[in-house]
Amino acid sequence: MKKTRFIVFACVFILMLATLCACEITFGEEPTTTTTTTTTAATTENTTEPSTTATTELKVETDSLDTILNLIKDYPLGTAGSSVKADNIAYRILNFTEYSGFDINDVKNDYNNFVDGLSDTQKLVYGENFAEIDYIVRKIIKEKDYVSLSSYTAVPKDGEGFSLLNYETLYDVISK
Repeated sequence: MKKTRFIVFACVFILMLATLCACEITFGEEPTTTTTTTTTAATTENTTEPSTTATTELKVETDSLDTILNLIKDYPLGTAGSSVKADNIAYRILNFTEYSGFDINDVKNDYNNFVDGLSDTQKLVYGENFAEIDYIVRKIIKEKDYVSLSSYTAVPKDGEGFSLLNYETLYDVISK
């Protein structure tokens, strides 16, 4: 009897471990900061005084629009861990709108190509998933909710928060 219980518990443990290992969540990489220091010498009557100027430049890699659209389409709404995946996708969208320097004409073209490749069912799923992601993106922008920011590459520029205007520009195309 005890041997049977032990085997059952061991099987349950292995199953739980396998499930956790199978759940893959990609969070992107940490933003890289590049610091450039220049030294100049100013000469005034045989006196040399060095001065140092430091500039910090935030370089953030962004996902392609196609990657983001596919993440939205494949988002497992209502499953275990879906809220973490939704946050991830929301931050990727914000990352894209803040740092990619996207051209709206390219976005329209890419979005139309993406939609043309979807079945009617996939279009419905995309619409439902996008509504959920849109809610999270707007919440992050409005409430400046950066609680989980350490796990994502999206960082608001200059402490001002994420741009609603940039997101609305993208939203107008990819929400249709």
